[in-house]
Amino acid sequence: SHPPKAQKVLERLINKKENRKAIRSAMAATLLKEVVAKRGHKVPAEYPFVVNSGVESISKTKDVEKMLMDLGFSEELARSARKKVRAGMGTMRGRRYNRKKGILIVTSADCPLLKSAKNMTGVDAVEVKALNAELLAPGADAGRVTLWTEKAVQKVADEKLFM
Repeated sequence: SHPPKAQKVLERLINKKENRKAIRSAMAATLLKEVVAKRGHKVPAEYPFVVNSGVESISKTKDVEKMLMDLGFSEELARSARKKVRAGMGTMRGRRYNRKKGILIVTSADCPLLKSAKNMTGVDAVEVKALNAELLAPGADAGRVTLWTEKAVQKVADEKLFM
């Protein structure tokens, strides 16, 4: 008799300083191999990486996959490609399958890599200005495996993003 109202706002605002601090904390957690491995990611021995900015010009998904394999993320790609049937009532409500979150690629600006990387299952690609705590720490669990480009790291430092 009292269904949810369409005009009700179901999202909550967060303080700017608190949001920036959460993003900085999640960014720091992506650099610690122990935290990333504890979250369940399969990372290579020489993690973390800052990738050359030439990677941003890759426009084919096949080339992105080859680059990630060369860096040693083959186990991580296989882990995020697996799909599991969800337990519970969600299976009947249009949420049948569960997938694990994979690699996050952070670029400096809008580039062909964003589109080609989003075609891969489990891989997310985002501009550095569009970063948020949910991308860096899905499910409020910090330490997602992240690839940063040189220009993205430079942009964070130059523009003092999230400070």
